[in-house]
Amino acid sequence: MIKQGDCLELMKEIPDGSVDMIATDPPYCVGVSSNGLKSSFSDFNLLRPFWEQCFGEWQRILKDGGHVYCCTDWRTYPFLYPIIIKYFCVKNLIVWEHAQMRPGNWYRGSYELIIFAANGDSKRKFGGGERDIWRIKGAPTFSLKARNHPSEKPVELMEKMILDSSREGETVLDATMGSGSTGVACANTGRQFIGFELEKEFFDISQRRIEEALAKKAQELF
Repeated sequence: MIKQGDCLELMKEIPDGSVDMIATDPPYCVGVSSNGLKSSFSDFNLLRPFWEQCFGEWQRILKDGGHVYCCTDWRTYPFLYPIIIKYFCVKNLIVWEHAQMRPGNWYRGSYELIIFAANGDSKRKFGGGERDIWRIKGAPTFSLKARNHPSEKPVELMEKMILDSSREGETVLDATMGSGSTGVACANTGRQFIGFELEKEFFDISQRRIEEALAKKAQELF
């Protein structure tokens, strides 16, 4: 199920404890300029009510023991951490090394962060040898035309989260699905998907990509 609209409103339609895991890439580095300095037009504290409500909804709809993967960056993590620990048990901070140099004056960026948390007591669902540094190639960055979304995440990255923390047939939520990489990953791995996107342009891209992935998966089964 995918819907276009405000995720805070749409999540209210999801029953309590009905989602097996959450994997999402919400907007981050909001209120900070590209050179790492705080912008004058915004403030992280203005976003606090949004995140309080968002994490509260995640906790309500996620099953006990369910896992959360929330992409972020080094600027935003210190803001999000004190909020998310009110609702979830943060287990680790995964470093995603995407091997592509991003813009930057003080060392070129080549990684992003993923907050890994659990809803209450949780058992590990992946092998004990898994590391907290993931080396997965990023989505194309050389041209906006080559990407479906300015901050598009590779399907392989989302598949890694999904395979580590859910089983086939279970339900995955991405409340800010962007161009739909999580939905495509769910189609590829046989999971049910719930996704929300505010912007119609990206919702339409998500819908197309997910439908194409489902059609391809159906052909493989016959």
